[in-house]
Amino acid sequence: MRVLVLGAIGNLGSRLLTTLAQRGHTVVAFARTPSKLTPNANQQSLLIEKGDATKAADIKDAATRHNCDAIINAAGHAAMAPWRTSDFPAIVNAVIQAALELGRERGTSMRVWFLGGVGILDVPTRKKMIVEYMPMFKEHASTWAKLRALPPSAIAWSILCPGMMVPLTKNKDSTLPESSTENISAEKTVAPEWSAKFLRIPFIGPYLNIMSQISAYTTSYEDNADFIARDLCMGIDSEWVLQKVGVKRR
Repeated sequence: MRVLVLGAIGNLGSRLLTTLAQRGHTVVAFARTPSKLTPNANQQSLLIEKGDATKAADIKDAATRHNCDAIINAAGHAAMAPWRTSDFPAIVNAVIQAALELGRERGTSMRVWFLGGVGILDVPTRKKMIVEYMPMFKEHASTWAKLRALPPSAIAWSILCPGMMVPLTKNKDSTLPESSTENISAEKTVAPEWSAKFLRIPFIGPYLNIMSQISAYTTSYEDNADFIARDLCMGIDSEWVLQKVGVKRR
């Protein structure tokens, strides 16, 4: 696929540039300040677009110029505290608007990966998300609500919901043989291998359930980048289309 990567200079975005190319995709790096792209990434085979990720017109123009059929939003950071705000919702809105307009003009849905967090995954046997018990990074819940409200045929979206992500190496452009989608187990709607322990305890059960295992969901930027890159090889036929995706290190 021809993939537009928003947030190309960030921890996840920079690793996506390398991994996507390895998986055979044509990569377009989208950044507000392209000069910050590292020397290894800023190569002839890498297409570069300067733009503002909060502006749908910039995103759409970049995708149109390079005939991109997929977008990955790795730009922005959701506010951790529930009383704080960030530009993350504005970025999500811009990506959705751009993808909708591109899809309507082309007559086919854009493939889009959004970044969420483990908090918007469901607690097993409960009709609530983790964030409803642990109100952190609540802006991800807003992303989920916006995507759910879209008609199924509007955008072929997926939302990756990792816990904390850490680097396998400080070199964002290096490729490690040990980084692979095979290192990750994934599941729709809930966190993989999430236990229902403590949930039967009145009142405090859900809180104990979450606090006792949330730390086990740390994954690497490299593995998540490869997971997305490999999935895009499936196009709109991916099993993760219209899903929130929980991941865990094997």
